[in-house]
This record gives sequence, structure tokens and C-alpha cells, in this order.
Amino acid sequence: MVKLMKLKKSILFLFCILIGLLISIQSRVITGTFHYISPEILKDYDNSIKTERMEIEQLKILISEKQEKLKAYQSYSGESDSILNTMTQELNRMRLISGFLDVQGEGVIILLDDGTRDLYQGENPNDILVHDIDLLTIINDLKIAGAEAISINGQRLINNSEINCSGHSVRINNQFFAQPFIIKAIGDPKILHSSLSAPGSYGELLREYGLILNVDKSINIRISKYSEESNYKFLKTVEEGEMI
Repeated sequence: MVKLMKLKKSILFLFCILIGLLISIQSRVITGTFHYISPEILKDYDNSIKTERMEIEQLKILISEKQEKLKAYQSYSGESDSILNTMTQELNRMRLISGFLDVQGEGVIILLDDGTRDLYQGENPNDILVHDIDLLTIINDLKIAGAEAISINGQRLINNSEINCSGHSVRINNQFFAQPFIIKAIGDPKILHSSLSAPGSYGELLREYGLILNVDKSINIRISKYSEESNYKFLKTVEEGEMI
């Protein structure tokens, strides 16, 4: 009888140990299944997914464009003249965009000159003089308004054109010019005109200071190509699909 009681206690003890082990294992499994993720991490993941999707869409567009060009070249297979014409058209399009072709179209012609009004007592004479910042701001306003080509005193402006004061003159494309400044811009004449004439515009501010600023619409403006030499020392081409 005593032995039977001891056997029952032993079995009960082992059973309790087994239940404890099972509970411990189950607890670890459950604990390892759920992790707290902060809203910031979820937002980062969401932004990463959106960025990846945008890159995929851009790659799809690029692939589609290249496939269309490939089809065009394949359609001209055996016709060297047609291929040459297609490549020449593409080259001229790139030269047009970059500013290395003469262009014409409707737009505005702007005259900007120093003011001629009398100075107020104690006023700085520079207040009625044209500075490089005035030219830069006007050019920026024209670009925002959709200008497709711009020149100042015959100098075509491209992506790396410089405009900065040098004494009583302004240097543009490494050439020096004094007032007055004739700015030509090709684009929608109404929008370009409004960008410099509307209340609150920078052009209106210059007029209030006393500078001379006239903006005239024109149906036919001719702007010469960029004539200076371009030297690129640091640019390197990147093959399509190559990681930057």
C-alpha cells in the first residue's frame, strides 16, 4: 500500500513536471511569434515600398521607350539612309533641348535698365542700379512661367550659364555687358508677361524702386544658340541599369 502511494506520487510529480515543460515551451513559441513594431518603422517600410514601386514604374517606362526605338531601328533594317535620318533627328532634338541650336517662336522681349529718378535724401545709389540678383530673379521667374529658351544681350542661357556682377558690368557666359539688358524669352507670351507685370511680382517691385523694366509681347523672337565652348571635367556617363 505504501509502495502504491509512493508510485502515485512519483507519477503525479512527473506529470506536473511534464505540464510545466509544455507550458514553458508554448509560452516561448507565443512570445516569439509577436513583436512590437513602432509606427515610425511601419511608415519607413511603407515609404520604401512606394519608392521601389516608383522605380519599377520608371524602369518599365524606360524599357518601353527603348523597345519603341529598337522597333524603329529594326523597321529600317537594311536602309542605312533611314537609320541615319532617325539618328540625326534624335541628335538635333538633343541639341535643341540643350541650347546648341538657333531657335525662334513667340514670347516676350524685356528691357531692364538703371533707374533715372532722383535719389531720396540719404538713399543708397545702388537701390536704382541693376544687379546680378535682379537678372537672376527675372530669369528664374521666366523659367517658372514656362520659358523654353532665354537670352540676355544675345547670350543664350543654358544649364551652366553664369550671371554675376563685375564692377559696373555683369558677366554672362564669360562675356561682360553693361546696362541696358535686353532679355528675350520664348514661351506663352501672356504667361511670361504676367510673371513680370502682375501685382506682387519681382518685376513690379523693381518698377516701384525706380528701375526701368519694359515687357513687350512678340509673335516672332529669334534666339541664337549657345556659342561658348563647354568643357565638362567631372561628368561621367552611366550605363542604363547601372547603380549610382
